[in-house]
Amino acid sequence: MSPRAVPLADLCEIDRRNVRPGDPLANELPFVGVENVTRDTGFLNFETNSRVGNGKSTAFRFDERHVLYSKLRPYLNKVAMPDFAGRCSTQLVPLLPRDGVDRGFLAHMLRRGETVKFAVASANGSRMPSVDMKLLMAMPIPFPSFDMQRQIASILNRAARIERQRHKVADCIGRFAPALFVRMFGNPVENPMGWETRKLDEIADLSAGDPAPQDPEAFAPDGPLFVRMQDVGRGHVNPELAESTDRLDPAWLRENRLRVFPRDSLLIPKSGVSVNLNHRAMLAVDAHVVSHLAIAAPHRSVVDPVYLFWWSVHYDPREHAQVTTLPSLKLSVLRQAEVPLPPLDLQRRFAAIAKGAARMSSRAKAAAGAAAALAEALAARLLEQAP
Repeated sequence: MSPRAVPLADLCEIDRRNVRPGDPLANELPFVGVENVTRDTGFLNFETNSRVGNGKSTAFRFDERHVLYSKLRPYLNKVAMPDFAGRCSTQLVPLLPRDGVDRGFLAHMLRRGETVKFAVASANGSRMPSVDMKLLMAMPIPFPSFDMQRQIASILNRAARIERQRHKVADCIGRFAPALFVRMFGNPVENPMGWETRKLDEIADLSAGDPAPQDPEAFAPDGPLFVRMQDVGRGHVNPELAESTDRLDPAWLRENRLRVFPRDSLLIPKSGVSVNLNHRAMLAVDAHVVSHLAIAAPHRSVVDPVYLFWWSVHYDPREHAQVTTLPSLKLSVLRQAEVPLPPLDLQRRFAAIAKGAARMSSRAKAAAGAAAALAEALAARLLEQAP
């Protein structure tokens, strides 16, 4: 037996109380932007180095009663439950639960996969899609009793707390490797320990990737990975390549004389927004790489791949990029980058420690994922059986 379904508007109302520029509250209340909300979990992160809400634009007011729902790019699934009063970007819609509706239950219903699919389907705009809130408020939502809502929210909140701890562990580990690098080798830009330096193209095979294939027959389920720009995340969090689902047909690659680059190659964006130029990744497996990325395949007799990766995290290509609407980094500039070279055994010692930290992060992520999946399954079963 499933609970009755009602429109989302029966569970909450949109509460758009404006805080206008010049209002004293614009300086008194903390600001929350879309970029401060962590996708899927809804944790608020104020270390994003993005807009801070300086009071020059209209914002919405919220407090501890509200759920903040991001109508911008709904596929990012950003839904937050603030525990303080503040003001937020107008791309975050404050939703006020009605009587008989648990706030945690409402937030989890907004985060569930069915809601994300509905919101994406109703979004307008191609580059910056935005949810049609009128359609969203008409979306059917299961509406069990208040006690059942609280029980479901309690289960999912426990899983969310585990996920939050996992994020903290991953963040600590992510800070550990670059700090250890500087402790062992010094800042590679300043090279205070006076290590011998070599140009990047002397210690690695450096090249650009190939144009993205346009032929539908190029793709095959069992071929080499095809790595696009968006597959390269912020390397200081995860030095290995993020998920890439596309694969290419080996025969098609051979026919078109396109390359497959070796695992442990360093990937550095050559073009894109300024932030993207500072993203990094390592190939966890052999892969074909798109032309917007530079690939450095290290000479292992001279430099350890993990050492080279963490050197690259400290190398800021934006200082050398050509300033345009979309900044670009020339391969010729990257070839001349100076890389300090400590003794190879010291590089490998650092690499072993950094890899151990990465394994710890992976185990923490797997454990949190299993707990979250179990909680989601239990909550779904309770929802199905609710009167």
